Amino acid sequence: MNEIKLDDFYKNWLKILPQLNDGYVYTDDKNLKPTRHIFSYFKKIFNDFLNNNLNEFEKIILLPGIRGVGKTTFLMQILKIEKFLNPAEPLDAKIIQNFNKLDYRFYFDISKFHFEQITLKEFFKFFEKVNNLNFVGLDKKILLLLDEVHFDMQWNLFLKILFDGIKGHKNLLIIATGSSAINIKMSADLMRRATVIELFPMKFNEYLILKNNVCPIKNLSENLKEIIFNSKDAKKVFAGLKNKESEVNKFFINLPAGCEDEFFKNGGFPFAVELRNQIEIVERIKNVINGIITKDIITLRKFKTETVSKIYDLLYILANSDLISYDKLQKSLHIENIRTLSALLDVLVLSGIIVKVKSYGQTYGTTRKTPKYLFITPSLRSAILDNNFPSGIEGKKLEDYFALIFEKDLKKFFAYDLRYDFAAGGADFTLTLKDRSNIVIEVGFNKEETEQVENTMRKVKSRYGLVFGSSGLKLVNDSIVKIPLKFLLLM
Repeated sequence: MNEIKLDDFYKNWLKILPQLNDGYVYTDDKNLKPTRHIFSYFKKIFNDFLNNNLNEFEKIILLPGIRGVGKTTFLMQILKIEKFLNPAEPLDAKIIQNFNKLDYRFYFDISKFHFEQITLKEFFKFFEKVNNLNFVGLDKKILLLLDEVHFDMQWNLFLKILFDGIKGHKNLLIIATGSSAINIKMSADLMRRATVIELFPMKFNEYLILKNNVCPIKNLSENLKEIIFNSKDAKKVFAGLKNKESEVNKFFINLPAGCEDEFFKNGGFPFAVELRNQIEIVERIKNVINGIITKDIITLRKFKTETVSKIYDLLYILANSDLISYDKLQKSLHIENIRTLSALLDVLVLSGIIVKVKSYGQTYGTTRKTPKYLFITPSLRSAILDNNFPSGIEGKKLEDYFALIFEKDLKKFFAYDLRYDFAAGGADFTLTLKDRSNIVIEVGFNKEETEQVENTMRKVKSRYGLVFGSSGLKLVNDSIVKIPLKFLLLM
């Protein structure tokens, strides 16, 4: 590319970046926007970087996530990390003390590169030249933030080659965001060289911080997950939760009225907390969905235009249904080829918008029954349905929320697999733990009955059963614990 064009692009980018950064870092009334939980993790990474304590695999950190979850805001906050440091906090104080070790920091939006037909390779070759740098022999501390890195067709190779070039030093830290599908597009070579941390939609705890400036009880989420999913038996679960019950109840008494319902409607996406008009929030979430369809999904697999036009209808059917079948979907969408339908569902999973929960049959062996498809946040289902839930469907919001908890937390620390019982009267989920033991789970609003959990527990050997959504904390037959929803929300 013409070096004059690269120079013009670079100078213009540096000129507009401060104003662009302010738009992401500050609210309309000039207050700093709150950070998400993941920011604390990156403060530790940044401190290790300043003190040459990064391990090799933390030099490049990839941050995938669906549109709208705040990846750009996060990078902009990292770019101005000093604004978010509290000298009274030990880690923050260390960063402040060593901040002068950082020589340069840069943020680049790679979608802008793509629009200008500039590749990562040619831009950073130019970048090294004009800044008199050489990444291979770098002797200055540089923080490099690359947003939407997947827009470059060779981002994978670029980062792999860059990693190999900086093995001799710890002076470059790269944090790059991308679509959720970045995981499956990553080469095995880069997987061995980078750390991947997915940024998910918000849970209730984060929503309270961003929306109401209410901080959760310290360590309560971790303690609840440990009690609920890592106890020896139901009696231990009940006793552990009973010990936390007054603390949980006291916390909820002071929350704004209706905040739980508001969370299920809008709380998955950080941008929604700044909006007041419900219609506008729904439209913004729908725009997220359309962006995923028109910009992310079509890069995963090529479909005919008429097939792409049916994706939103497919999402509507999924949002509007309890259990679905492939036959029903084919007929409703007028898709003749089952492979096309399967491909559509697969790319929706890969894009991060839905979660696939496989089924079990009556003998509890894996079957070819249609999987259960849940949304990665209840806010997606609510927006697709314009917050008008048909009878029997509103409880699916809780299944969506449990799918988020599984993907974000349980799969990492506790669980091996999540399934559902396809048989009539079966439970919503069977959670297989790391040691291959099982917990049978049912979720719902005003959920008092235990029959569905009992039915599935007769077919699968399990530690215990859980029913989320009861009016009170109860132990049933020493094998099933009925748990109010507030415990699920605070996990």
